[in-house]
This record gives sequence, C-alpha cells and structure tokens, in this order.
Amino acid sequence: MQDINPIKAPVMVGLDPALVKMILLIAGGLVLLILVVFLIWRFLKARSGKTEMAQIPVIPPYTLALRELDRLCQKPVIDPKAFYFDLGSLIKRYIGSSYAMNALEMTTQELVRQIRVSRMDKALTQNVAQFLTVSDPFRYGPVVPEADQVKKDLASVRQLITGMETDLESKRVLSEPVVAKPALSKGLEEEGS
Repeated sequence: MQDINPIKAPVMVGLDPALVKMILLIAGGLVLLILVVFLIWRFLKARSGKTEMAQIPVIPPYTLALRELDRLCQKPVIDPKAFYFDLGSLIKRYIGSSYAMNALEMTTQELVRQIRVSRMDKALTQNVAQFLTVSDPFRYGPVVPEADQVKKDLASVRQLITGMETDLESKRVLSEPVVAKPALSKGLEEEGS
C-alpha cells in the first residue's frame, strides 16, 4: 500500500465568498460616498443660486409700467392693432402684478368682472373697464383709431396707472400697523429736557 497518496485538500472553484463580500462592501461604500458628494454639491449650488437671485433688483410694477408706456410713446404708430395690443397688455400686466391676478390670460369681460370684486377703487374700476372695452375693437376688430385717439389713450392709460398706484399706496398706508411710542419713553424724554 505504498502507492496510495494522501487525500488532497478541497480545491476552491469560483470566487472566494469573503472576497465577494469585501468587493460588495467597497462598491457600496463608493456609491454612498458619491451620493453624499452629489447631494452636498447640489445643496451648495442651490444655496449659491438663491444668493444670486437675491442680488437681482426687483423693479416695482408701477415703474416697469411707466417705462413701457414711455417706450410706447416714443415708438411711431405704424400698425394701430399692434400698438393697442401692446397698450392693452401693458395695462393688463400692471393690473395683474399689482392686484395679484392673472390678468394677461383673461378676456376683457373676465378682467372687468375680476377687478370689480378686487379692492380697486370703484371709479378706477369703471375707467379701466371703459378703456379696455373701448380699445377692444382696435385690438381685435377692423376699427382703426384716429391719430389723436392714440395720444388720448396713451394719456388716459398713464392716468389710470398713476391712479391705481395712488390707490394702492393709500391702501398700503392704511393697512400698515401704527407703532406708538411707549409711555415710559415719553416720560423719560420729558425728564431729560
């Protein structure tokens, strides 16, 4: 029995389970690390974007409307229909941004109904409704306005926008809380004099 060899140890076939476990742990850690880096990058990018947006000056609707109106005044009226489209959209944009409504998407009748229930002064509401109703045939119909009508409408839109801004400003002043001086500080002021 000399020709019998001892039994050999088992031979491993395939991958070592410990090695597979180690590779999966390292891959999972890398994926987790990449995810954390991505989220941090995205957070920092969003934060820097907010600061950039905060630096952009916000132009008040009144100032913007007057600038657009001045631009319309300087431009010669070649196509009255396009001019009245611009003029109508200007006043609708101003009303929409000042009174928090989607005025550009509304028809004249819808806008008139909406501003009647808004907090706009009743006389202004009537004047705006009258202007929009009178200018509709110039925008949508075959009616061509006279040359002096364009000048009158530019002046009336300026008056309407100025009147609406004055009305809004008076309502803002009325809605601001009044800060009274405390009685204690008044007594200290009298003692000091």
